[in-house]
Amino acid sequence: MCRWIVYVGEQSLMLEDLLVRPDHSIVKQSFRVNNRFLPGLYYGLEDDDKAELEIQATWINVHGFGVGWYTDTLAEFDPSVKGMQPAQFRTIAPISTDLAFSQLCAHTASKCTLAHIRDASFPPVVEVNNHPFIFGKYAFMHNGSVADFAPIRFDVMRRIAELQTTVQTLALASSVPNSNYVFNIRGNTDTEHLATLYFAHLDLIKAGIRSAPRRGPGGFEIPFDTDSTDALLLALVNTIADLHKIQRRHKTGPFTPGNDRAGNKLNLCITDSGNQMLVCRWRDAKEGFPPSLYLSLTAGEKLNRKYFPVLPSPKVSEDINNTDVRIDSVRELVKRYQDLPPSQQGRHVIVGSEPCTEYVNDWGLFDQNQCVIVDENHKLKIINLAKFFREGREHEFKKYHFSNVFDQISNSESNAPTPVIGVPTQTIDLPDSKCEAFEVELDLRKV
Repeated sequence: MCRWIVYVGEQSLMLEDLLVRPDHSIVKQSFRVNNRFLPGLYYGLEDDDKAELEIQATWINVHGFGVGWYTDTLAEFDPSVKGMQPAQFRTIAPISTDLAFSQLCAHTASKCTLAHIRDASFPPVVEVNNHPFIFGKYAFMHNGSVADFAPIRFDVMRRIAELQTTVQTLALASSVPNSNYVFNIRGNTDTEHLATLYFAHLDLIKAGIRSAPRRGPGGFEIPFDTDSTDALLLALVNTIADLHKIQRRHKTGPFTPGNDRAGNKLNLCITDSGNQMLVCRWRDAKEGFPPSLYLSLTAGEKLNRKYFPVLPSPKVSEDINNTDVRIDSVRELVKRYQDLPPSQQGRHVIVGSEPCTEYVNDWGLFDQNQCVIVDENHKLKIINLAKFFREGREHEFKKYHFSNVFDQISNSESNAPTPVIGVPTQTIDLPDSKCEAFEVELDLRKV
């Protein structure tokens, strides 16, 4: 499996403090194959589930590195550009000895940084296959795999082409040059195809929102705008639904007969404008768990050299080397966060495949199919993503006003060949998760 980390906060953080200096930084993860830091990951798991995750933890990450950081430099010199945009550095050289990367990290800070080390599912090892993938003001990265991607790749491309035809016919705003999503795919990874499918959906959703009346008789009530995190969420649901439809037709992925462990592993991160983020820990097999994913709302203070020139050592009570020890879930972490004093680092969120610091109490482990969303007002939202694919999903689409978006797209005034977009027509048998009953919206606290 690959590994990634993302930071979003109201205060900047040095790239070196996030990516290089910590005890278990993403750079150190790239070469410390036998020293994974996965506290609590195996707690309470069956032997088969534990064995599968242990095997994944031994895979090496030497097939490329990428970092994205948001900056307003371009907006300062180009009045047509608004807000922060993602800059990017990618290489297939060993990142721990890359001098250009070291210099970049030592002299760059950002309010939003995301980095990824790659374990290639298949060749070639080239820079265009490295995450994160940039689409305008958005960045996208992934740990896991689209199940059985090779036999379904053509159908994924065909679905992208369908959406592309609609976007081009309606002359909609697009996240890729000339609305040519197919041509914009430069590599051969499942992730880049997944990301392209996602942003084609997002562009179409934004057009539907933009054209809808906000209120009024006969109009559609869509109480969020094009740049909202609700649009990011709906695009994700549509993308997964498309994968399921294609895989069901091929009898592959979670629809593979006789294989309850077959399914997609989608630990995804999408950032928007440097101040919004959607992340999820997803697996749609009947058995097994997704790759590890951890959340922190407080670790940024210890990472920032302004407040801690030397990283503090963990407390004796923190059993940092025991992967079977129980640690907080995201639910428990959020509950405890509400009783803590504000952080000197301000409101911030860090999500990573592994905790980058050894302070276990700063981190919580995602449950299966859990999604965490942060908006531009520093509101944190936690939802159970599985509910959009189960019995009763129609209620959820209405509750979130997603059905109204579908209606607006379908009732476009143009005669464009609108592709089928709507509530998934079939359910999928997803395993129960510890987070089933837990959903929350929380305003992160100011200093």
